[in-house]
Amino acid sequence: MKSLTVSLAIVALTISAYAQVTQPNASEWSPKSKRAAEDAVATKLDEIRASAKRPSLERVSPSVSEVQLVCTAALTGRKVGDPIFGGLETYATNDISAETEALNRITLRFPKKDWPRYSVIVERNPNSTPENPAYTVGVARRPSALMEFFAPLFFDVPFKGMNEWKEKVAPECRNRKR
Repeated sequence: MKSLTVSLAIVALTISAYAQVTQPNASEWSPKSKRAAEDAVATKLDEIRASAKRPSLERVSPSVSEVQLVCTAALTGRKVGDPIFGGLETYATNDISAETEALNRITLRFPKKDWPRYSVIVERNPNSTPENPAYTVGVARRPSALMEFFAPLFFDVPFKGMNEWKEKVAPECRNRKR
């Protein structure tokens, strides 16, 4: 009888440990859900520009720096920005499709001729739960692809400080591509 009790206790502990190990981290979610969240923010951005009678912008894939900086903002709770172009703004929200002050600001601040493109990154915050979701959204207004490519040549000191953003990235967010 004693060996049966010990065996049941071991089985229960094993199942409990397995369940804890296989539970996904709150900040991890499926690529499909992440993409849907980013699409919702992009739709809201387009709606804000349309209601302000501003021309639409071209949505592009986020850069590696944007992905890693938004991941860092989600993990640390700090606001981060794009150190090169200054067009990245982050904000925390519980409602992805909400029209926030930060989204309005980044959406309407720059004229289209100077910043015709944008990218969206959404990260789930570590304290997010199914009952109370929490997200960090990053929206980056970007210049033309040609300007992005040649920008380092136009700086006062070309290439100086181009990788300083990497020092701001949390260790858990390094090497993230998307």
